[in-house]
Amino acid sequence: MTDTEKINLIRDSMPAVQNSVYLNAGSVGPLSTITHGALQQSSQQELTEGRASISGYLSFKKTTVRLRRAFAKLVKATPEEIALTHHTSDGMNIVAHGLNWQPGDEVITTDLEHPGGLFPLYILRQRQGVAVKVVEIPTDASPEEIVARFEAAITPRTRLLAFSHVAWNTSVRLPMEEIVAMGHRHYVLSLVDAAQAVGAVPLDLPAGGVDFYAMPGQKWLCGPESTGALYVRKDHLNLLSPTFVGYQSMDDRGIYDLSGNYMPAPDARRYEVATIYRPGIAAMVANLTWLDEAIGWEWIHARIARLAQYARQKLEQLAGVTVITPPGPHAGLLSFNLDDYDPARVMTKLAEDNIVLRFIGQPYSLRISTGFYNTEADIDKLIAALQNILAGDPEVLSHFG
Repeated sequence: MTDTEKINLIRDSMPAVQNSVYLNAGSVGPLSTITHGALQQSSQQELTEGRASISGYLSFKKTTVRLRRAFAKLVKATPEEIALTHHTSDGMNIVAHGLNWQPGDEVITTDLEHPGGLFPLYILRQRQGVAVKVVEIPTDASPEEIVARFEAAITPRTRLLAFSHVAWNTSVRLPMEEIVAMGHRHYVLSLVDAAQAVGAVPLDLPAGGVDFYAMPGQKWLCGPESTGALYVRKDHLNLLSPTFVGYQSMDDRGIYDLSGNYMPAPDARRYEVATIYRPGIAAMVANLTWLDEAIGWEWIHARIARLAQYARQKLEQLAGVTVITPPGPHAGLLSFNLDDYDPARVMTKLAEDNIVLRFIGQPYSLRISTGFYNTEADIDKLIAALQNILAGDPEVLSHFG
């Protein structure tokens, strides 16, 4: 199958990308008919059979096993290292509050973090007396400089490095493996926010030595909301205590007593708590299976990077545009601005032209996401629309909201 044939099949399966120039997987990816069909089928089964049948419960348990396997295959881990979550923030909170902190301990983060990864650290400071040190990462910093900035901030009290694999704002792709390795040399763990990386770049978490990796399902993976996963390196189960626990946290025998003792699951399932939306889990399994078997991760990752590079070249050629994202390995995100134009108002105008992207606040700018389902023609339509905006008065653009 040629690339053209493959992309046509993909786009036929994703109505949203046929009806608009969809450049916002960094917020939420478009659903496929495969994913939506599995969601409907599972929901219909709940409607007709009820949600308490033995067969339905056993089927759901098998589906969760399949989903852990699918996430594990994606990051080259084992299913025992995967806990199912609702989103990236879920995983970031599980780890942040699961370590045995002492007053005066330190966590090092960056000035590029999303609130979903940053705010759990603020709560650690408020409740546990943990010092939160913020490392500034310039957009033009080299990988070596980024690692050096982390290392310069480490002291004997540093317990954790918490950072994004790909920054949600400047779109900088941090040298994750090198940061993790440096941290290990100082006996410091790493917690990685994968919101803008999983599904967009190749991953081998065990080979990279990653300790904890929090992943969403709804962004680059194009799954339903309230799906995600947390990777916990198998030899760290004794380091990471569950903060929230419930029926799903126990081992399969359900052993507990009324003296305060219970037997947790022997693997990362101990960080799962209670009921999760069954149709969403079924849909995510179908979605990851489709991406893996029908499309292929190697093709997906290469296409995302290629389209990001194409978009970058086109934007840089456009007079009146400043590209914020630095050159280097691309993950699919690109941040930029139209000089003298308000990003929110530009986004609003583009939405009127059926072009879907977003603006972000820090730095205040526009951001596009080049998904595997996009085409060069999508980018060309964006460029043409930006040219039309640049030819007009910035003050005639409608205000956002």
